[in-house]
Amino acid sequence: MKFDEDLAAVHSYLCADGYVIKNPESQKHKYHHIGFRNTNLILLKDFQERFERVFKVKPHLIKGQRCRIGSKEIYEILTKKFGSFYSWKWKIPKMNDKLSRIWLRAYFDCDGFVACKSHQNRQIGSDCVNEKGIKQIRKMLKKLKIISRIKKRNTRNILVLNIYGKDNLKRFEEKIGFLHSKKKEKLKEAIEDFMDYYWRFPE
Repeated sequence: MKFDEDLAAVHSYLCADGYVIKNPESQKHKYHHIGFRNTNLILLKDFQERFERVFKVKPHLIKGQRCRIGSKEIYEILTKKFGSFYSWKWKIPKMNDKLSRIWLRAYFDCDGFVACKSHQNRQIGSDCVNEKGIKQIRKMLKKLKIISRIKKRNTRNILVLNIYGKDNLKRFEEKIGFLHSKKKEKLKEAIEDFMDYYWRFPE
């Protein structure tokens, strides 16, 4: 199975908002479920189409909820190749810059946010409980010349990655971007909110 753009996006969707699970050994009823939870129809359809191209089977889409399928074979392929998809355990496989952009786009479409408080707070961010995973994301962004920082929330065991500055936001827009239409518009708004000053000197 080739790790191409479709599989990169599927992997990212599953890490961000998905599940790859089976029943506990103690249960008689056996199941193997793969699913992607999201309310955005564009993202659900993107997951569905890419999943079908990778695994030659189309998961069932429930609008506004999730896209899911039951398959022991696909469960075993995913877990043997990539390990766990639990929110605090997932790892990002090695990939080139082109695939990194696809992976990051899918991740931030799900778990990212864009803030634009005019002339005060303009940023892209993501909350994450997976310390190793969010540090991998920071390194991937750095390779694309997008500078980010990570800090820990005071009250909860959550790490927050933040991307600030017009140049960084523009690079994110150009190199990664969003499929999520509201986030795409919010990012455009945040970039446009930066004011350019032109100094005119006396002749």
